[in-house]
Amino acid sequence: MTARTPRTSSARRRYDDVRDEMRRATLELVEDASFKDLTVDEIARTAGISRSAFYFYFRDKHDLLVATAESLVEDLYREAEVWWHGDGPPRELIRAALEGVVAIMRRHAGLFRVVTEVSSYDEEVELFWRALIGRFVHATAEHLTREQAAGRIRPELNPAASAEALVWGVERLWWVTLGGEGRSTDDLVETLTRLWLGALYLEPA
Repeated sequence: MTARTPRTSSARRRYDDVRDEMRRATLELVEDASFKDLTVDEIARTAGISRSAFYFYFRDKHDLLVATAESLVEDLYREAEVWWHGDGPPRELIRAALEGVVAIMRRHAGLFRVVTEVSSYDEEVELFWRALIGRFVHATAEHLTREQAAGRIRPELNPAASAEALVWGVERLWWVTLGGEGRSTDDLVETLTRLWLGALYLEPA
């Protein structure tokens, strides 16, 4: 079933408000529930709509999951841009960008845990997740190319390959540790900052 889009401005506002409420319900529910166990009934009830109304807004719960994650993508990208386009010492920029990204990932650890898990068996979610990570890889590669041209990072590095290794490495770290309680955000950020600086830059920055 395909979700429908309203035509009038007032109906559109109502439509957007309900979709936002459904995304908020999903963010709440995935913190404590397995996605496989999460039902359309439960999502609809938490969002304050009927089960039948659910399908006016989303095709299925996988469609809703992607929309919920998409609502946070620009926040993640904005934090990463501190390093890509910021002005200052690389150590400070990398650390600030990582702090922002890690804070969002930790705040919504349940959602990103579920997205990563579901991407292993659902093609739609996998394509979304790969596109998201690919966007970060591409922007990082472009930044490394600029830094290399300016003589700030190691000349022997391949910017595209380095970006893939760094970004996908952080993605795996999200999966393994960010939902847990055993490692502090400061420890994670400091470790990643040291690793990125050591791998990329010619001198301590």
